Amino acid sequence: MNVLFWILLFVVLFALFGGALLAAGWWLLWTALIGLVIGGLARLLVSGTAGFGAAPTIVAGIAGSLIGGWIAYWFDFSSTLQFIVAILVAAVFIAIGTASGRSSHT
Repeated sequence: MNVLFWILLFVVLFALFGGALLAAGWWLLWTALIGLVIGGLARLLVSGTAGFGAAPTIVAGIAGSLIGGWIAYWFDFSSTLQFIVAILVAAVFIAIGTASGRSSHT
């Protein structure tokens, strides 16, 4: 009886929160893909990024999209300008990351 209770509890909890977990997983995947695109475009703007890996590029792209989106929302920019601001913010993060990487190697 105890095992049946836990199985039933798991099924009910999954029915209640399973959609939210699935949505959160899709949101994380979408955010990472958008971060990769924005980070990749931002890397094109910054010179000397040969040693900058894919993971920092994605993180800079995600940070750029979040902070750039907030800045664009604050100034009431259109979605096109929001995308451009996100790329510029990510480029700043990548420039800072590559500059700190170069200074630690010398």
